[in-house]
Amino acid sequence: MKSQVTTRIAVPDDAALVRQTLAGRRTAFDELVERYQRRATSVAYRLLGNLHDALEVCQEAFIRAYRGLQTLEDQQKFGPWLLRIVTNLSLNFRRSRGPRLSFEDCLLGPDASREEQISDAPHSEDRPGAKLMAAELQERIQAAIATLPPQQRTALVLFSIEQMPQKDVAEVMKCSVEAVKWHVFQARKKMKEQLTEFL
Repeated sequence: MKSQVTTRIAVPDDAALVRQTLAGRRTAFDELVERYQRRATSVAYRLLGNLHDALEVCQEAFIRAYRGLQTLEDQQKFGPWLLRIVTNLSLNFRRSRGPRLSFEDCLLGPDASREEQISDAPHSEDRPGAKLMAAELQERIQAAIATLPPQQRTALVLFSIEQMPQKDVAEVMKCSVEAVKWHVFQARKKMKEQLTEFL
């Protein structure tokens, strides 16, 4: 009786892909891009409020990450390092152009996070005007996020919306975990003040 051996293809971790990229295998970096593109775009979008700008920032972030890959000390932490680049570029982009927010940009797609999925909840079809109210709430949430100071906005987006661990958020923001908690607390407080009519 022959025993069946199932072979599993090992998925390389971030550090392995970084090493392969540095060794000249460009397709390894393509894998890193594929792994983090959605998350990077989501973070940039939440910080900028405009999808076109978010895509532009992410493209620049991946170019910078590729060029500066040899400076990454802990190769296993490519994700937090990339998101730090995305965050810094987004905040710089925002300062240079000023806030730009349109209603169309606030109508989010199928990959939206928890609070953005309110309009897709089953009960929203049951009440007249519920979808319109949910769309208005989405617009107000994004507008409220746009008014937060940069540190609070970043902490809220990364921790509450992207659900990154506080330790990783602290790495991205180059601050302590306690500072992250404080920024998130202050951001949530300000958000509640601006969204009282919806609560």
